[in-house]
Amino acid sequence: MNEIDNQEGGKLKRELGLTSIVFFLFGYIVGAGILLQTGTASAQTGPGIWLAFIIAGIPNMISAIIIYYIASAFPVSGGAWVYSSRLISPFIGFLVLISIMIHIIGSLAFISIGFGRYFESFLPGSTYYVALIILTMFFLLNLLGVKFAGWVQVALAIFGDFLILVLFIIIGLPNIDVAKLAGIEQTVFGSAGGLFPNGIGGVFVGAVILSFSYAGFTAIVEIGGEIKNPRRTVPLGLFISLIMVMSLYILISIVFAGNLSFFELETGNKTIINVFEKIGISGFFLAFLNILVLIAIGSTLHGIILAYSRNLFSAARDRILPTILSKVNKRFSTPHWAVTFFCVSSLILLIFRPSYDDLQYYCALTITIPTVIIAFAPYLLEKKYPELLENSKFKIKKKYLLMLIIFNVAYSALSILAIIGIKLYIVLIVVGLYAIAIIYYVVRRRWLKKRGFDLNEICQRIPEETKELL
Repeated sequence: MNEIDNQEGGKLKRELGLTSIVFFLFGYIVGAGILLQTGTASAQTGPGIWLAFIIAGIPNMISAIIIYYIASAFPVSGGAWVYSSRLISPFIGFLVLISIMIHIIGSLAFISIGFGRYFESFLPGSTYYVALIILTMFFLLNLLGVKFAGWVQVALAIFGDFLILVLFIIIGLPNIDVAKLAGIEQTVFGSAGGLFPNGIGGVFVGAVILSFSYAGFTAIVEIGGEIKNPRRTVPLGLFISLIMVMSLYILISIVFAGNLSFFELETGNKTIINVFEKIGISGFFLAFLNILVLIAIGSTLHGIILAYSRNLFSAARDRILPTILSKVNKRFSTPHWAVTFFCVSSLILLIFRPSYDDLQYYCALTITIPTVIIAFAPYLLEKKYPELLENSKFKIKKKYLLMLIIFNVAYSALSILAIIGIKLYIVLIVVGLYAIAIIYYVVRRRWLKKRGFDLNEICQRIPEETKELL
């Protein structure tokens, strides 16, 4: 088998610069999580939701540092699959790949439904119909090339995420009620219950829910093969977007909890639009703000499709998935079949009208599992590919890297246990999906072996887009 065998699907172009990366990450990370999950999380945390955002942010900040480390040395498209299959084993790589696949299918459905729920203010009863339409629109948009898609993401992030959240902070901060924020407000319903009415346990559960709000930081490793000067652009883009996101999240959570009473937070269905209404905004301006929210949610939907279709592309290029998923459109240089797989799978899921609440926990669980599975892959980078690490512009001493990894594994394990205690049937569904996937892996590997393809040999090779940087 010659070296070109596992590259036959095509090659993606490096067309994304620093501006595209910063706004890609900002739009992806900020859009859905803060807009769709704040209400659900606040039901668990009460006025202390700001602390849940900080707790959720800590492991994601650590993950970002680890990502700096590995992506700077090993920039490639479909990074999660490539890193885990090369640094650990093809089977571990496959488990990570499946985790991402089932997470993205659920996430696209969840965010599309969230978009539809906000659209209800314009057209009541339209949630699932709008969800199907908006996902189809972004599916078609992502077929038109990564450069075009990157600039669309910049526009969505500026005119959606950034604008709505800045307006929320500017309008909301002067209207904060300190009694509400401190949890000492007295109403006709009784005492507000303090800053943490459900204890620190409630804050941790809120943090688990909000973990999806930061999930986009890992998306950068999926498009490393399409980034210009990735060893500089990836770490710098991650650092800038991380500072932007953390600052905004803390301010937004303070405004949210400082304008809504504990009894309003307790319902779990409040959004930033409810805060605007509470302040007294109505009419045309409220409708305009709702449109900005829809644009912001769209930016996350767009970013997910753009990034994670590249995982299927890379895995199919290595033949663990059908090779048709590695085909690149000759005109637009997009992995069109990989994009189609994710979007069509989510559209089918939407037809069955899954529970919005269940999808939140499903997304939190399926984004946490890969962290545990792939945990020690960065630690193996120096041992397996020292030449890549030597050229990296971002390095961490082994003992510090190990400490960061152990912390993330412990936090992820606790998060999984929390979800088991709250939504056991969601965990059982995910376990069932893993069982089906493992059967596929065994059958596929035997099928490849009969045709002369050794998966272990394939997964020892560094992809071409990484080699060209050596």
